[in-house]
Amino acid sequence: MEAVVPIAESLTFAFQLMLAGTVIAILRNEAGVSTFGVFGPVILAFAWLEVGAGWGFLLLAYVFIVTATARSALSGLDIGTPHRVASLLVIASVAVFVLQTVGQLQSIPPFHTVLLFPIILSTWYAERFIGSVAETGWAPATRRLSFTLLAIVVAFLVAGYDPLVQAVVRTPEAWAGLVAVNVFLGAGTDIRVGEYVRFRVLRDTLAEKRGDVLTMRVRNRDFISRYNPGALMDSYDKARMKQFLHGLDIPTPETFLIVDGPSTVADLRDLLEEQSHFVIKPIDGSGGKNVLVVRGRNETDGRFVTNRGSLTADEIVSHARAICNGGTADYGAKSKALVEALVTPEGLLGDRVNSGVPDLRVITLHGYPVMAMVRLPTEESKGTANIHTGAVAVAVHIASGEASGGYQQTRDTFVTEHPDTGASLSFSIPEWERVLTTASRAAIASGFGYTGVDIVFDAANGPMVLEVNRRPGLGIQNANMAGLVGRLRFVEAQGEISQFTSASERVRNAITWSKNGWESGAVSAPPLAQPPMEVQQ
Repeated sequence: MEAVVPIAESLTFAFQLMLAGTVIAILRNEAGVSTFGVFGPVILAFAWLEVGAGWGFLLLAYVFIVTATARSALSGLDIGTPHRVASLLVIASVAVFVLQTVGQLQSIPPFHTVLLFPIILSTWYAERFIGSVAETGWAPATRRLSFTLLAIVVAFLVAGYDPLVQAVVRTPEAWAGLVAVNVFLGAGTDIRVGEYVRFRVLRDTLAEKRGDVLTMRVRNRDFISRYNPGALMDSYDKARMKQFLHGLDIPTPETFLIVDGPSTVADLRDLLEEQSHFVIKPIDGSGGKNVLVVRGRNETDGRFVTNRGSLTADEIVSHARAICNGGTADYGAKSKALVEALVTPEGLLGDRVNSGVPDLRVITLHGYPVMAMVRLPTEESKGTANIHTGAVAVAVHIASGEASGGYQQTRDTFVTEHPDTGASLSFSIPEWERVLTTASRAAIASGFGYTGVDIVFDAANGPMVLEVNRRPGLGIQNANMAGLVGRLRFVEAQGEISQFTSASERVRNAITWSKNGWESGAVSAPPLAQPPMEVQQ
C-alpha cells in the first residue's frame, strides 16, 4: 500500500472531493438541511479553494444577483424553461466577461480565473431561487438558499483543512472507512438530526414510546417500499389517479381538461370563455407548487381573479404552457397540466379561513385510516393547505371526527384559534364514518398500500377526494401529538388483509381500534380476513 501513497499525494483533489461529498451528505441526510442541489455546493467549495473564500463568495454573489434580477425581469414573459435558462446563461456569461475585463484592466488576479461550473451553478441557483419565491414565498426560499451557502462553507472548510486531507491521502484504510461511514449513515440510522428538532415536543410527550414517531427513513423503508409497488410509483400522476376515481364513481372534483400540447392549449382558450372558476396544477406536482387557483372574472376588464393576482386569459394560458414546458418532477422535462373544477368550501371549514380551500388528510395503511388532520390555509400559506408554508394543522380523532386545537409548523407553535380569522379550532366533522369510507375507497382504488388521502368539503357536492398521495408527509404527528409507528404496526399485526374486506368494514375496524387506543388485544370488530357473508356464499 505504501507504493500508492505517492500517487495519491499527486491527486489530492480526489480526496478533498471524498471529504466534501461526505460532509454534504451528512448535512442533507443526517442534519436534514435542504439545499439547492447535492453536488453544487461541493463544486462551488472547490471554486473557493481555487480563488479564496472571499473572492469566491463575491463571484457567486455577483453572478447570482445579476441572473436573479434577469430572472425576475423574464418572469412576465411567456418563455419556456429551456430558453429562459439559456437566456440567463447568456446574461451570466456577459456579466463574467465584464468582470474579467475589469480584472485585467485593474490587475486583479482572482478575476483572471474562469470558473465555468460556478458560473453555471450560480445561474441555476438564481433560476431555482426566484422560482421558489414565486411558489413558496421569500422565507422558505431564502432559508434554502442560506442552507446552500452554509453547505458550501462547511465543504470548503473541510476540503481546505490540509492536515485532515493529508491524513486521508496517506491512510488507504480511511478510503474504505469513508465508504463505510456513508453506508452506515445512509442505511443504518432511522432518524435525522433535523427530525430530533422537528419532533422534539412530540418525542418528549411520548416519553418511553419515542420510537412511535415515524421518521422519513422508516416511512420509506418499512411502508412505502414495502406496500407501494415500484412500477405503480413510477407511473403515478394526478391525471391517472383522477381517471381511477371518476371511473369508480368515487366523488372527486370534475376534470375539465388535461393540457399537454398545442392542440389542448387551444382547448384551454375555449374553456376560458366558458369557465371562470377552476384550478390548474401539474400532474406530477406536490406541495402546492405551480398551482393556479382561478376564483372568478372581473366583468369590467375581463381579467381573472387568482391566487397570483389579476391575470389575463393569455397569462393563464402561459402558466399552463409553462407547466408543460418546464415540468416539476424532473427539472426542465415535459409535463402536463390538469385543469379541474374549483371547490367551494362548505361552511364548517370554509368559514374558518379568509381564503383558500381547507382539506382533510387521512393516513391509511391497506385502506385502514390510522391518523387524520384538517389543514386550514392562512395568509402566510398564500391560501394553500400546505403546512410547510404556513397552513394550520388540526388533529381529528379517528374514532369520533372531533377536532380540537391546531399546530402551525412554520412557527412551531400550538394554537386554539385560526391566526387570521380568530375562528375556534374545536369542531366536529359531520357524517364522519362516511367521510372515512370515502378516503378508504380511494386508497384501495389507488393500488397503494400506504397513502395520504386528501378530502375537500364542497358546498354543493359534500366530501370529495382531491388526491391520493403515495408519499404522505410526517407533520400530521405533531398535529395529533401522537406517533404513527405504533398504529401502523398494529394494523400490520392483524394479519393478511382479505381483498373481500370492504372499505366500510375497514373503517369500522379502525374506529374500534382507535377507541381502544390501538393496543394489542383491543380488537372487538369482525376479523380482518373474514369476507362479507354474501361473498362467502
